[in-house]
Amino acid sequence: MTSEEEEGPGVATSTTVSSPSAATISRVTTAIGRGSRNGASSSPLCRPSPYSRTCPMELEAEKEEVENEGIIREEKIEEEEKEQEMAEEEEEECERDGDKEDGSSNASVLVVPYPELVPVVFFCLKQTTCPRSLCIRMSVSTWFERVSMMVILLNCVTLGMYQPCENIDCSSDRCQILQAFDAFIYIFFALEMVIKMVALGIFGRRCYLGDTWNRLDFFIVMAGMVEYSLDLQNINFTAIRTVRVLRPLKAINRVPSMRILVNLLLDTLPMLGNVLLLCFFVFFIFGIIGVQLWAGLLRNRCYPEENFTRLPRPYYMADEDDERPFICSLPVDNGIMSCLDVPARREGGRACCLDKEDVNSVAGLCVNWNQYYTRCHTGSTNPHKGAINFDNIAYAWIVIFQVITLEGWVEIMYYVMDAHSFYNFIYFILLIIVGSFFMINLCLVVIATQFSETKQREHQLMQEQRAQCSSSSTLASEPGDCYEELFQLVCHFLRKAKRQTIAFFYTLRGKPRGFRGVGRGRGGGEVRERKANGRGGRERPVLSASTLALRDGVGNVRSMTSNEAEGATMEETDREDEKSGSRKNDKKGHKSTMSHGGCSLKTGCKQLWHKIRMKLWGIVESKYFNRGIMIAILINTISMGIEHHEQPDELTNVLEICNIVFTSMFSLEMILKLTAFGSFSYLRNPYNVFDGVIVIISVCEIVGQSDGGLSVLRTFRLLRVLKLVRFMPALRRQLVVLMKTMDNVATFCMLLMLFIFIFSILGMHIFGCKFSLKTDTGDTVPDRKNFDSLLWAIVTVFQILTQEDWNAVLYNGMAATSPLAALYFVALMTFGNYVLFNLLVAILVEGFQAEVRYRFTALNTQNASWCFRIQKMMEVYKPDWCESREDWSVYMFSPQNKFRLLCQSIIAHKLFDYVVLVFIFLNCITVALERPRILQGSLERLFLTISNYIFTAIFVAEMTVKVVSMGLYLGERAYLRSSWNILDGFLVFVSLIDIVVSMAGGAKILGVLRVLRLLRTLRPLRVISRAPGLKLVVETLITSLKPIGNIVLICCAFFIIFGILGVQLFKGKFYYCVGFDVKNITNKSDCLAANYRWVHHKYNFDNLGQALMSLFVLASKDGWVNIMYHGLDAVGIDQQPVTNNNPWMLLYFISFLLIVSFFVLNMFVGVVVENFHKCRQHQEVEEARRREEKRQRRMEKKRRKAQKLPYYASYGSTRLAIHTLCTSHYLDLVITFIICINVITMSLEHYSQPQSLETALKYCNYFFTSTFVIEASLKLVAFGFRRFFKDRWNQLDLAIVLLSVMGITLEEIEINASLPINPTIIRIMRVLRIARVLKLLKMATGMRALLDTVVQALPQVGNLGLLFMLLFFIYAALGVELFGELVCNADYPCEGMSRHATFENFGMAFLTLFQVSTGDNWNGIMKDTLRECPPGRPGGDYGCHAGLQFISPMYFVSFVLTAQFVLINVVVAVLMKHLDDSNKEAQEDAEMDAEIELELAQGGLCCMMGGIGAIAGATGSAAAGMGMGPSAPGVITAGSNIRQIKKIHTKNIITYKSRSNKARSLSVRDGYAGFSSLPQKTLLAYFYFQSQS
Repeated sequence: MTSEEEEGPGVATSTTVSSPSAATISRVTTAIGRGSRNGASSSPLCRPSPYSRTCPMELEAEKEEVENEGIIREEKIEEEEKEQEMAEEEEEECERDGDKEDGSSNASVLVVPYPELVPVVFFCLKQTTCPRSLCIRMSVSTWFERVSMMVILLNCVTLGMYQPCENIDCSSDRCQILQAFDAFIYIFFALEMVIKMVALGIFGRRCYLGDTWNRLDFFIVMAGMVEYSLDLQNINFTAIRTVRVLRPLKAINRVPSMRILVNLLLDTLPMLGNVLLLCFFVFFIFGIIGVQLWAGLLRNRCYPEENFTRLPRPYYMADEDDERPFICSLPVDNGIMSCLDVPARREGGRACCLDKEDVNSVAGLCVNWNQYYTRCHTGSTNPHKGAINFDNIAYAWIVIFQVITLEGWVEIMYYVMDAHSFYNFIYFILLIIVGSFFMINLCLVVIATQFSETKQREHQLMQEQRAQCSSSSTLASEPGDCYEELFQLVCHFLRKAKRQTIAFFYTLRGKPRGFRGVGRGRGGGEVRERKANGRGGRERPVLSASTLALRDGVGNVRSMTSNEAEGATMEETDREDEKSGSRKNDKKGHKSTMSHGGCSLKTGCKQLWHKIRMKLWGIVESKYFNRGIMIAILINTISMGIEHHEQPDELTNVLEICNIVFTSMFSLEMILKLTAFGSFSYLRNPYNVFDGVIVIISVCEIVGQSDGGLSVLRTFRLLRVLKLVRFMPALRRQLVVLMKTMDNVATFCMLLMLFIFIFSILGMHIFGCKFSLKTDTGDTVPDRKNFDSLLWAIVTVFQILTQEDWNAVLYNGMAATSPLAALYFVALMTFGNYVLFNLLVAILVEGFQAEVRYRFTALNTQNASWCFRIQKMMEVYKPDWCESREDWSVYMFSPQNKFRLLCQSIIAHKLFDYVVLVFIFLNCITVALERPRILQGSLERLFLTISNYIFTAIFVAEMTVKVVSMGLYLGERAYLRSSWNILDGFLVFVSLIDIVVSMAGGAKILGVLRVLRLLRTLRPLRVISRAPGLKLVVETLITSLKPIGNIVLICCAFFIIFGILGVQLFKGKFYYCVGFDVKNITNKSDCLAANYRWVHHKYNFDNLGQALMSLFVLASKDGWVNIMYHGLDAVGIDQQPVTNNNPWMLLYFISFLLIVSFFVLNMFVGVVVENFHKCRQHQEVEEARRREEKRQRRMEKKRRKAQKLPYYASYGSTRLAIHTLCTSHYLDLVITFIICINVITMSLEHYSQPQSLETALKYCNYFFTSTFVIEASLKLVAFGFRRFFKDRWNQLDLAIVLLSVMGITLEEIEINASLPINPTIIRIMRVLRIARVLKLLKMATGMRALLDTVVQALPQVGNLGLLFMLLFFIYAALGVELFGELVCNADYPCEGMSRHATFENFGMAFLTLFQVSTGDNWNGIMKDTLRECPPGRPGGDYGCHAGLQFISPMYFVSFVLTAQFVLINVVVAVLMKHLDDSNKEAQEDAEMDAEIELELAQGGLCCMMGGIGAIAGATGSAAAGMGMGPSAPGVITAGSNIRQIKKIHTKNIITYKSRSNKARSLSVRDGYAGFSSLPQKTLLAYFYFQSQS
């Protein structure tokens, strides 16, 4: 036997033997499947009891049992034989596959044992030569992969043990050991690469470098080689060392599910590329504008006059390190701040008031040195350690990126507003709308759209692969049945173990030979039978033992409650009893029939037991039992939730007793269910397993409490809250969606962990030990956001991914290393946030779309049903005269009444609604003018009061007219039948009460008046019912309230669990001491003894309410880091916090963020998108019709155009040449290239640039302008005046040319000083040059398609914008009423509010709410509104009142929920819808173009039919001359769109395929088709085929 022949089977066997478990599982499942089919007809519960069988049946069962036990011995032998057979079969299959692939003879298969590999590598190594065959065996072996995976994990451990603060010169033993490990790992990777290269070859499609993952491995090994060779020459090159951190990426290729997710991400790259291009576009435009307007402005500081020297600092600094500088406005600009606004100096908490002359005159007072900083001048430093400025395009990009991430953008806007102009907020708001709301959501939309497509493709692929071999992909696994499969597998193993134990037991006891003989005889026969029909070896035993146990195993969890399942389970358990009985009889040696009396007694007992179980089953399944349990869970949740800080001892004791009571109740429930269902059926339902685990833990906790330990187990009590889910079907549906996406989410989490790990290691290498802070006492300590150890590096990276305070880490990184450090953070944010987290959202959205659609009922129907009930109740008390006046309005105005007819004519008038709308808008303006600080007797107050009376009168009149004409309640179209009218009526009613109360003396009942005034701000809601687009959006949102409600319920469950857990962990621990030096203070008594204040943090966990508010701040991801730090520092009740006292608490905060923020809250997107699509379905038909009409119109237009002569037919030769030039593709390419260079030159401008560069840029601008002028002139000549202006792009070109020329003219005028020109105008002209970039859009088609999507979505987004405006308007007006008097100054410092962010007037409130909606420091603003009134002072001058403690959280939480979670997600839904639409439209366009081209071609030939005879005559000979026989392909290509045109001979039809690969057909007149644009040879060929047919 040759070496090749030995090798082939060897490898085959090794591959098959390596996965016996998969084969085993498949056999078990087939057996189960058959079992379920065979057992489908077994008796259900409703039949007579199966236990009243006669004894002979028992005897039969006994016989079968004896035989089954006899087979056990033979089974092992059979299994071995079976596996050998399978191995041989697979080996044959492999050979057959090899045959198919190579298509060669059997001899060649023998020569090449691995047909899928290259036969010869390195020109000499065949597959059978010694080193290569060994390498192939190694690389094919599964152990090789496993060892490789282990080494990768070991490498992760060694990378994580790197300590940047200690390993500087690597002198410690630990470092030496790590280096040795590192060398070993590198050698292993290099060897692995060499082995694979020898096995596969290096270059080529099927070789080593043909695979992307292998290329990554190769890069890592090569980088390591460079690193070690540099080390030998003592050159320390850090950039090369950092490549090590990519090694963990090798793990992706080893985990199939992760590889699929990564491939999916790579699939989205082409589309994401377009989004990236769009981003680049936005960055360039906004960056160049920023540099032109604000270069150097953020360096402005207030300096003293030039000859003034005695000041403590060179310029005014607001704080020690000038972290938030005071930026002033130069005299030429009109910014908000000037040096006159510098606040007075403070010492010891008091303002200084002396001048410099009075230095020594008054003791105890200080000199206000700040009043001498009067000269605004450009300094040398920029804010935030130089990171924030617009001095050049690179820094401008960093700022723009930070603004788009919505973190810290407000601060930058305030700096620019201070230095330049108040109206600069327009730039930032535009940037956020374009950048954050559109572009970032486009990223999400593209990934989500691509994900569902790729998932379907992968699914098919996986199923094909599964047919060949077992695959372990998670993407393809059918979700939902995972628990079921596991359960069946465990059952199978248990039964197998039981059988083997019995066999072993009999062997030990030694049985008579006759017993074995029976088994052997039957077993042998069966083996032969099995070999004959090729079935699995263990079918029969599995069936007999477990058919009934696993009868409904294929079904879903829901079928557990069905009668059949219960019946089957009971039958099964009792049959086991029968079997055990028969075994006892076996031991006694009884083979004859038992006595009839014993049999009946046994049956009687069984029947009694069965009845008891049936009774229990009825109780457990009854709705009253379930309701009782549900109420118990609710009461238990409440009892856990009322625990709080400083609670009385009595409450503690009561709660302990409650816990024991509830635990015993749930234990009783578990025992009842176990008895009723039997253990099998109980365990099969995952909900029961969940309940059982909680009960067992609770019992352990109560037992452990008596010993004083096991406090950790208390937390598991909280999971009882989740038991409520099984009682709510809608909630359970949402949870099923969650569970279905679980496998993908688990893979995603692995990917996320890998990503975070790699960036953490990279961060440790770049920033380790470089972040430090100076404390108030002058010590230097490491910043809390650092990369000094693996744990803190991971926390910092995770924090950056949540976008909270990431800008602070960026500033530190840039200051500690170099400005290039920004690349690290930008890469981390882009890949982590905008790609990875959007992938998670895509997984969830896909889960919702795959889920079965369920029905929603509109709210109106519910209203109607309520109204109907009330009506029925009222009818009983109706007097007779009411019935006679049913069609009268308000029982007073008959249908013929003149006044009523007049009212009806008024309402029917088309202007009526518009007039009302005008009054509503005017009323909105007066509402916006309201603010608390208007003096009582002033003219403004008088105007607002009178206008309020007037508007109330108008709205009362409108309501009266409507009620009179339509009726108040009775009748189909009555006033109160519409929910919008109910809203109107309520608002009118409130206004009337408001007027009455204020006239009756508002001072006495100020509280009531205030509430009424707040309700007045809801008046703008009346706009909704009068704007159809807005109404549709609102109705969409209202219909999605129900599913959103379900998600809110799931959120609430998690919030309550984490809230109660937080209270147990942190109650009373969030207090700290406030004083000058608190270093030596350890607890509350020390603090009070030193006359300091002992205060608590605003966000704490002292009771469930406070905990929920803190968790909401955590979930919104704004300010969560500070709450986490407080939790980590907490020591105990009344103890002073210690930095990082308990790092384990990180688990609490990070798990909450992962579960709630990233997972549950992202389900909002899924629900809103799904619902939006549903609401749009009824408009789909209308839209399709409109699209078809549009298509027809365009077709008609193109046809007409095609029939005319082209407009350039009459041109002279020169003009025709110019026309050809203008329409050529090359001109576009040249212009695009010139624009790109122009954009680069524009972005070269920077602050304090040298004169030479300025001159060079000026001449470049002349060159570019002249190029564009020439281009525009040529096009004017070529197209003519009218046709030139028809094209939008030409209009843009001309506008750009005019602006450029104007700009140059103005600059020249200014230089020559012939006219005085405001420099701002010139600056604006320079900014407008940026419009040239827009010309690039003409070429970038992919980007234009994305932009088209956005533009198409604009009408709907416009409606959303209106809704946003309305929401903002109402909340701004409310905010002014509530928080308009809050004071922020040195005595009452604020955390979020400032002189820019206030609720003093409507405009500022609007801007502040925009800040809140972007989530930038909204928690700081809420904190400021929550402050308590200082004791012993009136609240008026401080702007606070006790009610704010409750109103403020409601105000902010409701606003953040609506703005951030719901409305933004509707934007995503709209964009997704339109991206789908634009893809469809592009397809249709391509098809239409193809169709028209074909029609034109056909029409062109029909015109030439006269001259065809001659050509047709010469067809035969000409075709023969060209060498075209009957076998030549009959395909003609015409134009760019038609891929192929085939002649179908029997019917005269041409079928062609367009770009979208959809086949379209056209009939051909007289059997001929011709094309005017085709060359003659092609025509001749075509006619030749016609004659052949």
